[in-house]
Amino acid sequence: GIMHMKAGVCRWCWALAALALIAFSASALHAESKPIRVAVVNTPQFSGLMDALIADFKAATGSDVVVYSGSDVFDRARNGETDLVIAHYGKSDFEDFVLKGYGSWPRMVFSNQMAIIGPPEDPAGIRGMDSAAKALRRIAETKSPFIAMALPTVNYATEVLWQMSGAPDKTGWCFDEGLDQGRAIREAATKRAYVIFGAWPFLRMKQKQGNDLEILVAADPILQRVMASVVVSASKIPGANEDGARAFEKFLMLPKTQARIAAFRSHDSPLQLWWPAARHNDNGVLGE
Repeated sequence: GIMHMKAGVCRWCWALAALALIAFSASALHAESKPIRVAVVNTPQFSGLMDALIADFKAATGSDVVVYSGSDVFDRARNGETDLVIAHYGKSDFEDFVLKGYGSWPRMVFSNQMAIIGPPEDPAGIRGMDSAAKALRRIAETKSPFIAMALPTVNYATEVLWQMSGAPDKTGWCFDEGLDQGRAIREAATKRAYVIFGAWPFLRMKQKQGNDLEILVAADPILQRVMASVVVSASKIPGANEDGARAFEKFLMLPKTQARIAAFRSHDSPLQLWWPAARHNDNGVLGE
């Protein structure tokens, strides 16, 4: 009787162990199939680039990616709401996030860009120029109105271009009235003036405002602004899916994906406004 009882207990033990194993396997499978959470600054998402890249990633791997876009990407990462962050390399909080151990070393993935924007009649005749500095010089020489955009990143780039163009006297053509974003674009449309701004934010504002301004100079590499990805650290932020984040980050750096980024166009503009940037990373990372 005792032996029979022991055998029964053993069978129960094995049954419970098998159930536990099945439950563990199911939870592990569920963990693996959880979507990879990516937080990205606005432009890659509203331009349509992220949707195109995620569709390619899902086709190649079967893995899902969910995207949040906004300016508070690092706050979301600290709150445990994302696995991978993609932001401009110089974005405030990027350095602090990495140096305090919240994320891995940033990897360059792609660049978006600014552009010299102006009225279709183009009084300075700069359309299609491949040197933004020479274009700014021509705007100064023709005394065509130019609106200084009151945003630090745009301001800095404009100052570099102004110095490159020989630092021409700003009197009579350069209007610095502290206007930023939509207000500066509206003023440029009213004054038939030129303005420097992010190409994609401009295209978005053009849709909203219905202005007739156009991107006139975009080909100069100095107008490009690089973005980088950072994998959120699971040791610092429990629950972060490091493996999934690394898989998507590695996918972004593949030569085929980089070519896809270069080829991307949206219905908003026929111009190339996204540029491959992964070659700026260490070759060891690219070859892994």
